This record gives sequence, C-alpha cells and structure tokens, in this order.
Amino acid sequence: MMQTHPDLALEAGDTVILSSKTIPGNEGSVQRLIEGLRDRGIEVISADESEHTLHASGHPCQGELADLYQVLRPTLVIPVHGEAEHMKANAKVARESGVDVTLTGTNGDLFYLSPTPGVRRRYAEVGRLQWCEETERLISVI
Repeated sequence: MMQTHPDLALEAGDTVILSSKTIPGNEGSVQRLIEGLRDRGIEVISADESEHTLHASGHPCQGELADLYQVLRPTLVIPVHGEAEHMKANAKVARESGVDVTLTGTNGDLFYLSPTPGVRRRYAEVGRLQWCEETERLISVI
C-alpha cells in the first residue's frame, strides 16, 4: 500500500470515513485499503460496516430544487449533471420557480452567458481524447 500522497497526510489517531457502499468487484482492494489504514492506527468508518447511513446521493428532489431557486433567485440556470431527462426536469423546476432563462445541453456544447445566453451545439470534441503534437490540440480518438 502506498505510504504517502502529495495532497493528503494521515497519521495514527486520524479517522477516515468511506461513506459509500463498496462497488461489487472492488471488495478486495477496498478491504486491503481499510486494513492498511487500520494497521497504521487510523480509524476507518465504512458504510459497509456501519449501522448508520453515511452517504447521501447529493441529488436534490424537485421540492429541494424549487426551494433553492426561490432562495437564490438566479437569473439563469444551466443543469449540468444527470441524464437528459433529469436536466430537462431540473430546467422545468427552475422556470416554475421564476428563473427567466434555462439552458440545457450535452457534452461538447458551448454555453454563452452574455450578452445573449445561448448554446452552440457540438462545439468541443468529447469522449476519449489525446493530445496531438502536430496540431497542438486535444482530438477525439473514438
């Protein structure tokens, strides 16, 4: 197990919380990680072992979104996470909550915020990208 990390320092007495359930197929590597941390005196609290709920999806329900929009009162909303159906529903909640402008798109679209909000479709390469030395640009390799 790696003993150091450039952005994280753990020592005996620290606590690490693994808030999500282990993805099937990863049990062995997660267990080795937990054992390695515990061997160093680090307490590990795991969702797989805890009787308490440690993880929330981070995805608000429609009522929570409406509350958020009514409190923040944004002039423009761009839903950016989830399936297209979810982003359209998010935009609908925003409009119903008084947001004047909603923009939805997909990977590779370019969103203009001003002077006139809009979307330029398929502006950027998406998918698996690699650096092309000849053109000095990222190019799609799929």
